[in-house]
Amino acid sequence: MSLKIIAGQARGILLETPDGRTMRPTSGKGREALFSSLGPVAGLVFADIFAGSGAIGLEAASRGAAQLVLVEENPRHCRMIERNIAKVRKAGAEFSDLVVCRRATAATLCGLPRADVWFFDPPYAESAALFRTLCGDAALRRHWEGARLIWELPDTVEASRGFAESDLLPKSEIRTLGGVRFLWCDIT
Repeated sequence: MSLKIIAGQARGILLETPDGRTMRPTSGKGREALFSSLGPVAGLVFADIFAGSGAIGLEAASRGAAQLVLVEENPRHCRMIERNIAKVRKAGAEFSDLVVCRRATAATLCGLPRADVWFFDPPYAESAALFRTLCGDAALRRHWEGARLIWELPDTVEASRGFAESDLLPKSEIRTLGGVRFLWCDIT
């Protein structure tokens, strides 16, 4: 599978992705629609949690994000993210980065720098339980205050239903962008 940076300084750069079915990256149409809806990210701190290849965070960097925080627990994927970061920098994108190679727990996330945008794309089978665990953590919710949280939802309406009905993030909405469903919330 190949993934390209869609826009910005590194437009057209081909990112490395793992072989096989170990990862399910957000589609190019989904990424393009996500960033169109998100608006300018120049100067922002962007956190990509369950980063996989780093494509979402690196798209933000290509579009001017000042700092990336990428969390991925698979060490092989973390090394791939580092190589992808080098490719995007070589294309001229300027940003600082922090790659954290460990499980995305509430404690891990609370230890990260505050971000303007927190993007989550966990494995679909774990997504609802992780959402409840992370969004239910009071310290983590305080850490997210003032940020936008975007959670890529499982690809079936049935699997996404629990997110829409959750009272963990009362001001959230579900948006379908480029054929991909995202829970979208500004944390206040």
